[in-house]
Amino acid sequence: MRRLSSLVGLPIALALTISDLCAHDFWIEPEIFMPEPDATISLSLREGVQFKGNTLPYITDMLLDFSKVTDAGREPIKSLLGSDPAATIRVSEGPLLIGYQSAGNFVLLDAEKFNKYLEEEGIEFLREARLARGEDHVPAAENFYRYAKTLMQVGDGGGDLYKTVLGYTLELIPESDPYSLSAGDTLTFKLLLRNEPAAGLLVQAFNRKDPTQIQKVRVDETGHATITLSSAGDWFIKAVSIEAIEENLDYSNFLGGPGWPGEPDLVRVGKTRPEALWRSYWASFLFELPD
Repeated sequence: MRRLSSLVGLPIALALTISDLCAHDFWIEPEIFMPEPDATISLSLREGVQFKGNTLPYITDMLLDFSKVTDAGREPIKSLLGSDPAATIRVSEGPLLIGYQSAGNFVLLDAEKFNKYLEEEGIEFLREARLARGEDHVPAAENFYRYAKTLMQVGDGGGDLYKTVLGYTLELIPESDPYSLSAGDTLTFKLLLRNEPAAGLLVQAFNRKDPTQIQKVRVDETGHATITLSSAGDWFIKAVSIEAIEENLDYSNFLGGPGWPGEPDLVRVGKTRPEALWRSYWASFLFELPD
């Protein structure tokens, strides 16, 4: 058992060390988005940027929810510890929604990286607040959480399963069935933060064919953002929310506390830490627009 434990832990540590921690994009990537009924499909958990990155194995300590929703209801996805791809499922006809909620993780980013990702994710007001407080040079100690959804279409089907709310802290919900749309159509998403409209946050969307062409749309006061599906293929929709952990913002608990690495550009990853200064939520939604 000790040998198994060490083998399982190795890919996790490696993946978390080499990943670009400035970009926490995380998604569920099925072997195929539109399989035939009764097919067996593998599901990979991926992190990186613009559809590129490493895979993460199935580790129960790393997740709070890994489930599938069909017309028959919602049930957990179970797999063997350390499996990569993370899981293999058998599919039946109709729409299929896969969801994943991570356990929290901790990251320490140097100030330059943190400021860069605040700007890239459309949360410039936090950068401005750091500047106003004279903290723009301070490293960011952050607890982060990931919420991923992937919509598949098995054979024919339809219905409104696509708008199922899984109850994640930050969650993207399409207002129309993506598999009923075509290139050139628009698709509106609702973004919820703690089940309330996440007004002001940024929704970003891009296609696998050209992931550098990123649509950026602010969520309106009703919680909605509309994107244009410019071409067929795999679509990645994402949103990020970051908030200060107010009781820690005097920095005394972290900067002067045990475990401070001493080097401002050192990045560490592990389980959440109570002295973190920031808390972030990363949501994604994937589907394939039919050709």
